[in-house]
Amino acid sequence: MTRDLTRTQLVVDGVVAIVVGVLFLPFVMLSPIPGVSAVVVILLAAGLAVRRYSPASALSIAWFAVAIQLSGQQPANVYDAMILGVLYAVGRYGDGWVRWYGLVSAIGGGVIASVYTVAQVYGGGTIISMVEPANLSVAIFSIVTASAAAIFVLTIAWGLGVLMRQSAATRASRAEQFRLEQERRLAERTIVVEQERNRIARDMHDVVAHSLAVVIAQADGARYAMATAPQVGEAALETISETARAALVDVRVLLAELRHSQSGGPQPMIGDLDRLVEQMRAAGLDIRFEESGEARPMPASHQIAVYRIAQESLTNALRHGDRSRPVSVSVIWVPHGVVVRVQNEVLPGPVSSSPGHGIAGMRERAELTGGRLVAETIGDEAFRVEALIPFPQPLREANA
Repeated sequence: MTRDLTRTQLVVDGVVAIVVGVLFLPFVMLSPIPGVSAVVVILLAAGLAVRRYSPASALSIAWFAVAIQLSGQQPANVYDAMILGVLYAVGRYGDGWVRWYGLVSAIGGGVIASVYTVAQVYGGGTIISMVEPANLSVAIFSIVTASAAAIFVLTIAWGLGVLMRQSAATRASRAEQFRLEQERRLAERTIVVEQERNRIARDMHDVVAHSLAVVIAQADGARYAMATAPQVGEAALETISETARAALVDVRVLLAELRHSQSGGPQPMIGDLDRLVEQMRAAGLDIRFEESGEARPMPASHQIAVYRIAQESLTNALRHGDRSRPVSVSVIWVPHGVVVRVQNEVLPGPVSSSPGHGIAGMRERAELTGGRLVAETIGDEAFRVEALIPFPQPLREANA
């Protein structure tokens, strides 16, 4: 079983294995049989080189090196520490049976190493000499304690690899969860924006249809009146001009966003804000409503945007705000448009980090009119929505 590694990773593993092997060369020269020790070091270094590419192969190579060391009756040496790196890699990168292969190797290797070392010390290198009555009790005690120590060291290396694997899996899971959450929020925002655009189209259907009906009726009347009453025809043409100019503004807003047309009832305008405020007061809100500046004519699409933004803001205040505190609603007429501002107190506790569907819809309405909207928390006690709905360019120039 192999793993996909980049060329850089393979080169790094190979270089690390070579460097470690070279560092252990002095201990090879100090061993009783340098030739056998050199073979063991080369094999262990080879296991290190492929530890990430094939953990199972790396562990098998390490076992083969240990078998050569035991058959050559070489004592344990410092270079045997390379086995720890192999066991760590098996725990870190091994899958399924390979990980259990590493655990069994750690336990079995600890016992074998202990028995072999005790035999070297008390039995002159043979098990038969070790079990002689003079050495038996000491040998058993030594094997038990040495096995416990060796197993502890070897399983620590393997267990550390398993822990690092689990830690990496946890981080990857959290990153994937965060990515999916971001995608979900983006999808929800997209759906909300699309629904709001369709709602705007339905709201404006009657406005545009009414404007065109007025234009047609006035045009028909002007055509018959021009022959007998020119002044009536001129008034009709002036009405057509004003109506068509306002309808053109509405059509420009809708052309890019229109999805389908559905008829509906009369649409709310800025003048209907008083009725909205009274409705929300009846629902339990203490609203302080104020309108300032000089009101001027504004296209129906823009008036609907002002109304809907105020309506959504007050709805949010009713659902999420502190109903025991007053809500401030201001409509401010400025030279280039109208500003609607709604500010309410919030309930104690953490504020949700979600942008909210209503805010996304309000922002979309404001942007479709060429305006902008800001929704922000003020300290820890208040939330404010402020939108600027500008006059269309022709009306702005006429008001200037």
